[in-house]
Parts: sequence; structure tokens; C-alpha cells
Amino acid sequence: MPALLDIDDLSVHLARAEGEVALVQGVSLALQSGQTLCIVGESGSGKTVTAMSVIRLLEFAAPVRMQGSIRLDGLDLVGLTPEAMRALRGRRIGMVFQEALDSLNPALRIGRQLVEAWNGAGAAADERPVQRALALLTEVGLPAERVMGMYPHQLSGGMQQRVMIALALMGRPTLLIADEPTTALDVTTQAEILALLARVQREHHMACIFITHDIAVAAQIADRIAVMYSGRVVEEGPATEVLHSPRHRYTRALLRCVPPAGCFGVRSLPTIAGRVPSVMQLMPGCRFAERCAQASTRCRAELPPMAPIGAAGARVACWHPGGGPVQAPPQEEAVTADSEAAPAVLEIDDVSRIYRVRERAGALRRRAVAAVDALSLTVARGEFFGLVGESGSGKSTLGRLVAGLDRPTHGVLRVGDFELSPAGLVGEERAFRRFVQPIFQDPRSALDPRHTVARIIAEPLRELLGLREADVLRERVHALMAEVGLPPALDSAIAAQLSGGQQQRVAIARAIAPAPALIVADEPTSALDVSVQGQVMNVLLALCRTRGISFVFITHNLNLVLAVADRVGVMQGGRLLELATPAEILATPRHAYTRRLLAANPVLSHVHAGPVQAMSSMPMNEAPQ
Repeated sequence: MPALLDIDDLSVHLARAEGEVALVQGVSLALQSGQTLCIVGESGSGKTVTAMSVIRLLEFAAPVRMQGSIRLDGLDLVGLTPEAMRALRGRRIGMVFQEALDSLNPALRIGRQLVEAWNGAGAAADERPVQRALALLTEVGLPAERVMGMYPHQLSGGMQQRVMIALALMGRPTLLIADEPTTALDVTTQAEILALLARVQREHHMACIFITHDIAVAAQIADRIAVMYSGRVVEEGPATEVLHSPRHRYTRALLRCVPPAGCFGVRSLPTIAGRVPSVMQLMPGCRFAERCAQASTRCRAELPPMAPIGAAGARVACWHPGGGPVQAPPQEEAVTADSEAAPAVLEIDDVSRIYRVRERAGALRRRAVAAVDALSLTVARGEFFGLVGESGSGKSTLGRLVAGLDRPTHGVLRVGDFELSPAGLVGEERAFRRFVQPIFQDPRSALDPRHTVARIIAEPLRELLGLREADVLRERVHALMAEVGLPPALDSAIAAQLSGGQQQRVAIARAIAPAPALIVADEPTSALDVSVQGQVMNVLLALCRTRGISFVFITHNLNLVLAVADRVGVMQGGRLLELATPAEILATPRHAYTRRLLAANPVLSHVHAGPVQAMSSMPMNEAPQ
């Protein structure tokens, strides 16, 4: 069959004062009607630039020049005028963006936004835009009449993403582009959105480009997978071929970074050393060579062409391709903290946090909502405690209570020698801040954009420990940076000049500066690539072992928390439904909600042959085959 979408030798150049920079180079991909192509890779690999080039949105944000061709049903999009391209957006090409709340107009009701996307293409003679909007909202599983009159902020994250899908379908597109639509969602909502996308794609017979950095998600939905690295496609082919027998060393390294389902007692996660090179960095050969253990002189001198390999229609750009399935890391004896023998660093006794919320928009009557409901829990010194559950389950509220950022409505929290109750903190405020520190989900909003790395890390040393001498501060800051894996040369950088993983390391260094006994980490890896996630997790695990810091680690990544935690608590509706070791949860989950989370968790079961009991620290690549 002829391809619905045919991208041939696409290059996108960004105009700069010092000359043009190639954001992506030589990208060639094809997609048929009804197929799903997943584009995977780390941040900075060119995934979003490639997708935005198809819909021609890049030119609104930056001065770009495109070479090559992008043909949709034989029509070359690269040569179209802006007016002609505008007519295709929504009608032939639909778009689902990563941040639904940022993409929806906060000042307009959902119904009006859907109606604005109507163009009548392919509609029956008697169909009207409001009818189409109501039908699509129902199709994506929302109460249509009620949602039509609501504003975006009144919807949950999953509902907002469903509205975005309905919005993309209003014009009956033949191609749907979804850019990281499930990144910030919990596993059950993510599973629902993935199932919804698959269903509407099948029923509307659309082609879909799905961008993600989660290979486990790609494994659930992809017909074909393209792996991008530093602006180039390095491997592409049928999903089963790429996942089961990856050839490029980068693809194999990415797959090794995914914790396999069923592992626990992990002391160190596999990672890929280094980072994706900047597009401004000139490299004559393979751009992955500097991070590849198998790189040869030829790899560093000559750019490998994309060439067919195998009999299944796969292609790879590698001088020394691997072969066969990626092997699961060897098992090792699980080492976990003895939470019963160690003294308690945190005791939560029948704690509730109740909010008063309006019954509906504009209503005067309020009702009580228990974000945390009669919860009791003990965390031992040196324990890595994981807390999982869906969005709205009360995880973050509990974390704020433990960190002293909110007060309980009922009950008492004992944090070391300090006590937190509805009356407030019992103990000296500064000493409490030295004892417990938070790490927030988004480091970009948690770090002052005007301050340097050195100033950010030095602040708790000055304010909580009273250090003032410049030489002493500089020495302590550099020691903390080294402990979290940051080079001292970055001490004068600001947050905007750092990668996401580096920003989170700065946040970790700031948190450990006053030598706390307890750290509350709220989704610190949710927006990170799988390789960077491993690097950040290894820092936290090392701090737990070497410093004896206790962690309350809040996440919706079930595979990750089961792999690294000593114990895991499962929350829903403000209550702690299950509390057990990862081994017990994997073997015999007691609560139906826990079983539901396990069932919804995306896994690479066809890549990793069976569950393993532990995962050891691995090199960034396996030996040549």
C-alpha cells in the first residue's frame, strides 16, 4: 500500500547570528493509514522537532529552513504556503500536545473551544458542530453535557487529555500527532488514554505519530518504532523487531535502562554515561560514539548510513550493530533495610487533612474532602520508603504534611524529635528544616532562575547552618556538587543553562546541604528520560546508603518504586490501602486496587524474558556480539 505519510531526507535548519544549525538531519520515515509510529529517544534527540515539522508549527516559534519532502497523500507539505498549510491543520492533521492545560484556552468553556475547531469537512448534511462536539466527548468517555460547560482548570489531568483528543478529532483528520500525551499521568490514567487513542485511531482509520521517551509505553501501542538520537534516526523498523532484537547500540542501551517487571532490591540502576550532544557540536562520525563502549576509530570519523538489516524491514545506522534480545541484568541478593529494628525517623498517627471545597462553580455551599484520611505510618531511619497511587490519591498532600509545608486537620506527625499537629510545629523551626528537606517534582520551578548553582546550593548552608566564610562555602558547595555528580565548572551556571537531570541534581544537592535525616521526594523523576531517571535514582540510593538518609519517595512509576524501595505504601482516596515489601506486593498483592495498578503498569515483557528478582548496576553497553 502507498504510504499516507512519507518523510524523505528531511533536514531542519535553525537560523542563528553565527550561522545555521541543523536541528534534525536526513530523517526518512513512512507511515500507512491505520498504523502507529512511535518516535523514541532522550530529550534533545529531535523527536518533537520532527513532529512539529510535519504540521509546520516550528516556523511560528523560530526562523527555520526545511529541506527534503514531507508528503501527505502525495501532497508535499514543505512547499505549501502558510495559508494552504493552515487549511490542513485540524482538517487533515490533528495534534495532541504534551501539556493539555497549557494547550487549552483557560478563559473559554470546553464546548466553545471544540466548536471553534469545527470545519464541517466530511460531515453529514444535517450534522452541526455542537452535535459533533457532544458525540466526540461521549466517544472519549466524558460526560458530554457537563464537560461542555466547564473550564479547563475544572478538569483532572486525564479529562483534559481526553478533551485534547476530542479537539484533535473535530476536523476528522487522517493523521494524528501525539507529543508525549501521557508523560505526567499516573499508570491507570495513562493506560486509559493509550487504550482510548488506539480505539479512536482504529475506528477513525487514522495514522498516528506518537512521541514518547518511555519505551515501555511505545511497546504497548506501536506498529513501528523510530529511535532518534541527536537529530538523526539511528534505528527504525517493526516494533517487535526493534524491541526484541535491537541493533543500534543506543537502542540496546535505552532498553537496558528500563527496570524489568518483577525486579526488587535494586542497589543501582543501569544508565547511559554522558548526555546527548548539542546540535551545535560538530561531530564528523556517529554522534553516539562518545557514549558508546564499542565505538571504533571509524565510528568517530565516518557517519554510518541508514541501511536495511534483517528480513523484517528494519533499518539501522551503526558500524557495529548488535543482535539478539537485550539480556536482563543478572540477579543478586536483595539488600533491604530492617524497618522493624531501626529507630523510627517518622511516625504518622491517625493523620487527616480535610479541605472545604465548593459543591460546584459559583456555589456558596462547601463540602468536606479528605485528601489524607486517618492515615498511620512509620518510616525507619535509613529506609527508602515508596508511596504510589493515582493522581488525587493524597500522596503529595501527605508529603507536604511530612515536610511541614501544611498542617494536619487531625492527628499527629512525629518527625524525629519534632511534632506536627493541627496547632503547628512543636520545636524550633530552623532545626526542623535541617532535619527534613523536600525535593520537588519540577526543578525548573523549584530553582530560582536568577541565581547561580553555587548560590542555590549555598543558601541552606548560610541560612540553616550559619556558614558565612566564602572559602568554606565554596569548598562545601563543590563537595556537594561532586556527591551528586555535578562538575565544579557548573557552579556559575543558572538553571536555564542546565539539562533536566542536572537541574534535579542541583535540587538534590541543595536538599542534602544541611545534612537532613529525612527527605521527601515528590515525583523527582517523572519528567526525565529513562537514562537520566536512572542517574538521579542512583544518586538518591547512594545517599540513602552512605548518609543513612530516610526517603519518602512519591511516584506513579510502579516498576521503578518496586525495584528500589525497601517498603511500598499504596494510597487511594487519602487512605493507605496496602503496606508491604516489593517482594510481597509482586507475589501476593492483597488489595484489588494494587492489582489494578500492577495490571495497568506498562512493561517490556517481550523484551525481558520473565521477571527477575534483582537488578545490578550495569555498564552503559554490553560487550560486542
